[in-house]
Amino acid sequence: MVELSLMWGARLSAPSAEATQYVSSISFDDRIALDVVRVNMAHLLMLVKQGIVSKEEGRAIYGALKKLTKGLELKRALEDVHMCIEEEIVKEVGVEVGGRLHTGKSRNDQVATALRMRAKRFVAELASELLKMREVLLSLSERHVNTIMPGYTHLQHAQPVTLAHYLLAYHDKFERDFHRLLDVYRRIDESPMGSAALAGSSFNLDREYVAKLLGFSRVQENTVDAVSDRDFMVETAFAATMIMTHLSELAEELVLWSTWEFGFAELPDAYSSTSSIMPQKKNPVVAEVVRARASHVIGMLLSALAILKRLPLSYNLDLQEVTPPVWLSVEETLRALKVMRGAVEGLQFDVKRMYEAAELGYSTATELANELVRRFNLPFRVAYRIVGKLVKEAVDKGLAPHEITPQMLEEVARQEGVTIEVDEQFVRDCLKPEVCVARCKVVGGPSPESVVRMISDRKLKLSRDFEALSSMKEAVEGVDALIEEEAKRLGVA
Repeated sequence: MVELSLMWGARLSAPSAEATQYVSSISFDDRIALDVVRVNMAHLLMLVKQGIVSKEEGRAIYGALKKLTKGLELKRALEDVHMCIEEEIVKEVGVEVGGRLHTGKSRNDQVATALRMRAKRFVAELASELLKMREVLLSLSERHVNTIMPGYTHLQHAQPVTLAHYLLAYHDKFERDFHRLLDVYRRIDESPMGSAALAGSSFNLDREYVAKLLGFSRVQENTVDAVSDRDFMVETAFAATMIMTHLSELAEELVLWSTWEFGFAELPDAYSSTSSIMPQKKNPVVAEVVRARASHVIGMLLSALAILKRLPLSYNLDLQEVTPPVWLSVEETLRALKVMRGAVEGLQFDVKRMYEAAELGYSTATELANELVRRFNLPFRVAYRIVGKLVKEAVDKGLAPHEITPQMLEEVARQEGVTIEVDEQFVRDCLKPEVCVARCKVVGGPSPESVVRMISDRKLKLSRDFEALSSMKEAVEGVDALIEEEAKRLGVA
């Protein structure tokens, strides 16, 4: 048996154990190990189909590869998963047969292909978790179409909205994240196999055949680009980063809303913690950690970009170092999506407190200005000044909105050179949060009619997105069956 280590001693003597371990990717190759086996199987079947490797040789190699699908030991003494696989094949069938498997391929195109296969599965997992989160948000929205709350700008009371309207804003962020993943998946879905090191091969390789066996919709054509491209990795990390950014924003809301000062929401016990000394405490620890870990994921994206920014074409081992931060960013995002979904699903809202906040915080002032424009044909800026002075006077006197009188409004208007006559009902209606919300019937606004339509529309879109995910998962999960079927057809299985 010829030992694989004899690969060294041709151009170079063997590297030191220290150097091998330093440049090794074994510590993070576990995510792609089975995909590299699949890549080798598809490449082998292509070699057999093209007559480059005999059917008998193909049968022996395929049998050895098949065993590796049940488990592969990644040895730290070897440089990477590719060397581990090749060592196992040579041990099983000998170098005279096993050594033929590497015909027309390189570690460069193998790893690029396997990374794309793993990235496709990661994208499908992220997409699946996003759909579940969107389901939860839509369900909560349906229950809170008429729950009034203040909307905010600059974290100050702005205008009244509904809780459903607010939650739909987060749903829409996650919907964009989902469709961003679909776009990323489309660009991942290209096979680099057959590019070899960078220049392809003089063997008669069938790249389209291998792409189909591995579940890719097309070949990544330019062989130089194919082995050096890691855009798809950075885009995957960026998609994860956007998801984490949105989760962090939502986490911040939950931290604020669960404070005594807001009192809008209470997190479920299962997603909270207490103090070691203060027995009354209920701390929103899950939301806090999600908020913090979003920073880690952002850092991982920047790390990947920084590695790529000065690399010449085509392959450099620097590319290997892009992988860990990308995988870690995706895995952290998956964990955060799952735990935040549980936290959001179990939220309890103080509907009365939310309404009172909207009522007392002068969030209805804009609607009073709007009604002055409609009723008295005033320029909006004039109405704005009148209401602004009215609010200042009320605040200075310590009055709540419902304590403002028609006479106060008329007097402030006179100070601005405007004569109006209003009654109690006019003032009360303009300053009621539910009236303000009901009047905002503009498309996408918080009125119940608008929100109900948005929920219905988004439920329909969600159903379509589940179908899109199903198609994606079918392509990702069908590779093993395709390879096995083709192996049988070629007579090597």
